[in-house]
Amino acid sequence: MNDLAVIMPAFNSAAGVGRTLSRLSAVRPSLPPLRVLLVDDGSADDTAAAAGSAARDLGLDLRVLSHGSNRGYGAAQKTGLAAALEDGCRAAVLLHSDGQYAPEELAGVCGPVLSGQAEVCLGSRLLSGRAREQGMPFARYWANRGLTALENLVFGLDFAEYHSGYMAYSAAALRAIKFGTLTDRFHFDGEMLLCAGKLGLRVAQVPVSAYYGPGSSSLSPAPYLAEVAGVMLRYLRRGYYFQRPVTS
Repeated sequence: MNDLAVIMPAFNSAAGVGRTLSRLSAVRPSLPPLRVLLVDDGSADDTAAAAGSAARDLGLDLRVLSHGSNRGYGAAQKTGLAAALEDGCRAAVLLHSDGQYAPEELAGVCGPVLSGQAEVCLGSRLLSGRAREQGMPFARYWANRGLTALENLVFGLDFAEYHSGYMAYSAAALRAIKFGTLTDRFHFDGEMLLCAGKLGLRVAQVPVSAYYGPGSSSLSPAPYLAEVAGVMLRYLRRGYYFQRPVTS
């Protein structure tokens, strides 16, 4: 049994997934036994084959979970997180296949969860104070800060940001959060953080860097903003309904 599941949602990632796996392999000595759960979300290229070839060369334990069609970023995470629980992993961490979040920082994101200091860990680009110099676009930076301030006000919480894709969860947290009921779209991470906060889970927050360049993913701002607004409106109308205690 592996202690850690590394969840990698992937869509048309054949060109870059091997590099990300190579970087993950390089830091494996600093991590507990792990399995990579790559969720191929209906890719039209050879994402699964490229990942499989790289994992064999690197000696990584890789399991590919395939969606027959593109179901969305959140749906891919749901598939991976459910598989992590089925495998009996103690913790799961999200790692983007395009390298937007550094595999070299994975131990820092997983550490509070694996040590039992927290049930959830948020890797925040805003906490580092270097997001702009690391390449975060001006509009994205200020939108992130503004939306986060508004979400904290609406939800009555105090997180550094709700828009990071570098998240780690204990198995207990995944059993407590009904993640199967959350969005299949891009704000899945934000909804997971909201649920963790409202359940009273211990959430650690650590600074991480981010990469913005060729090959990194990007969002269409209008649909994403609409999705975030929808979450806040649903919360204001009926509160949140994930009120189960955490069990180890």
